[in-house]
Amino acid sequence: METKKTGFHYAWVVLIATVVMNFFFSIVYSTFSLYAASVLAAHPNITRTAYSLIPTLHSVSATIFLLLYGKIVKKISFRWLMLIGGIGIAVGYFIYSIANNIGLFYVGAMFVGIFPAFCSSTTTGALINRWFGKLNATLLSISMAIGGFGGTVGAIIVGRWLDSIGYQASFRNCAILILVVMVLVFLVVRNNPQEKNTTMLWPSEEDKKAHSQEERAGYTLKQAMKTYNFWAIVLFFVLYAAGFYAAYANVAVYMADLGWNAATYGAIFGMVATINVITMVPGGFMADKLGPRWTILILCVLYAIVCFVIGFTTPSIGMMYVVCSLIGACYLFCKVLHTPLALCFGNRDSASIIAILTAAITIGACIGIPAANMVYDATGSYALLFRVLLGVLVVCLILAFTGIKKVPGWDKVGGPDAVEK
Repeated sequence: METKKTGFHYAWVVLIATVVMNFFFSIVYSTFSLYAASVLAAHPNITRTAYSLIPTLHSVSATIFLLLYGKIVKKISFRWLMLIGGIGIAVGYFIYSIANNIGLFYVGAMFVGIFPAFCSSTTTGALINRWFGKLNATLLSISMAIGGFGGTVGAIIVGRWLDSIGYQASFRNCAILILVVMVLVFLVVRNNPQEKNTTMLWPSEEDKKAHSQEERAGYTLKQAMKTYNFWAIVLFFVLYAAGFYAAYANVAVYMADLGWNAATYGAIFGMVATINVITMVPGGFMADKLGPRWTILILCVLYAIVCFVIGFTTPSIGMMYVVCSLIGACYLFCKVLHTPLALCFGNRDSASIIAILTAAITIGACIGIPAANMVYDATGSYALLFRVLLGVLVVCLILAFTGIKKVPGWDKVGGPDAVEK
């Protein structure tokens, strides 16, 4: 196949498009919690408990879709997937803008839950794996880190909209914003290098020979699901995410129960997002250089320190700054590392495997937060809760040591079938 010889590779256009997508997606999606007070004040008939189920519906809807993501990608190209995602989120936010009862908010939540997977880290990781042969985790972390600043910008913008034009107009503005951005992304993104009559940037020898995704080295999803490694990695994601989000959701409440004022623990908790952004790019680079296994083991050690400090001591304000900083670093796992872990099975069906691992994270978050609340309600002790989380981490470490590694045939076209021959 003839390829274009130019000084600038179109892969960089695709990467920039994912950065823009993630930035504006973060503005829209990560600011949802800011609307609660305005919505509840405008609709006194909606209880806080009923409203709190909306984020749960986001997670449940996302999980169901992610399990079907691989099949959908094979029928709908990434470009159309991303555009449909933008339209779906816009519809969900428009429904939010006109909702006057909790049932209609739940309908909006179904759209807002399902469609982000069309245009977030799952699709970003899959596109990067198709356009770049090396440094996939580093490039994904760059896209997600820059995109993460959208949440900071969005908090300022949405906060001002809520004060000036109200929550309904703010929801509508977000719907229009994500729709316009995703149309622009649709116009510039291409599904693979072949559509631009070129090859991927920094290809391996196997990738140089491939003319389609099916010809790339690695396992299919069905082949991967027959291995212990696949299920060990999936279970690891579920348990780690459950433990992580249980800690993440309870640290601020824990500091409040220590008697600290909101200004103090709010500033401390802000370190989570700050450190996450700072560590995301070097963390992704570390995953590329050390491999995902050692990167995850390091993150597990950091997470163990968090559980030990809260589980066995009464931390000072200074120590809680350290704890929240470590949580921010551990957040890297849930945002970036599903992509390099998917590559334990090669590139061939990486989009499908990335989606399954993302679903595992979502399931873990759904399980971990309520389970942690049940443990606290039963014991009345955050110390015991974090000791339980330390026990969960031990299981995670066993799974990491035994299951996270390149499987035989990951670098062969045909995966294990090629090895058997």
